[in-house]
Amino acid sequence: MQQDYRALTMAQLDQLEKQTLRVLVQAVQQYSREAKDIFENTAATSKTEVIVLAEDLVQYALEVAECFPINKRFAGFIDYKRARWLSTPFGIFPQFLLVDAKASTENNRETLQQSQLPLDAEFVSEGKVVKLAAGVPPHREIAATSGKTLVAVTTSAFIHFYYEDLNATETPYRRLKAIYLMSVPHQRLKSVYNPNATKTFFGQGKHSPARQEDPRIRVYFSRLKEICPWRLQELHFPADGGNGGYAKPVWRDVDDAGAATETEFSFLGR
Repeated sequence: MQQDYRALTMAQLDQLEKQTLRVLVQAVQQYSREAKDIFENTAATSKTEVIVLAEDLVQYALEVAECFPINKRFAGFIDYKRARWLSTPFGIFPQFLLVDAKASTENNRETLQQSQLPLDAEFVSEGKVVKLAAGVPPHREIAATSGKTLVAVTTSAFIHFYYEDLNATETPYRRLKAIYLMSVPHQRLKSVYNPNATKTFFGQGKHSPARQEDPRIRVYFSRLKEICPWRLQELHFPADGGNGGYAKPVWRDVDDAGAATETEFSFLGR
């Protein structure tokens, strides 16, 4: 039985990350109605508190998406961290799943701290090539009962709550428009997704070296979607409140010709 992700081809590793995102999308879709209600009707006095609210909702949504858990914990600057077994057609693999929550009134980009970056990044800013080293290790080691060491492949995803503010004194305080789920590639896939500074979905993050702030980097949704449509999923809430309060369940993929496709999927509400 194959259990070491390092023996996988890059195409198989890509599929492992795709399968992970499928599970996350299904879990978030099933929780989307309650998430919308809590997000819109919970008071938050600042943007920071709204992000904390999003962090709670990610925890609630994914608590049923454990798959086959491994009783191992790791520290890290990510909101949701789980070690688990992930079953695929080419083996069952120990996986260290990292999911970070974001919330913004923007829906075109995401800001990552270097400690959240899973691959070495390159991009052009103001005519200069900028490089930022990954802050997430490619895997974590777990001691097996046999005495051997298992390597749990790191898989990084981000869940972005896109909203608009309504008012600060009465409910609903804000309107949740959509939930974006983004899968950022593993280090081994750099040659596919970011081989150089011109083929990239990264951009300069907003931070101040003078104030000794940690480096940040931006992921641009349109660029990521152009390179790989399925790595950015969008669960939109109907403007008229339809679909029973749930987001619209649509999975974005790519066909054999490389064109983006969208397919509705079934789900069981929570």
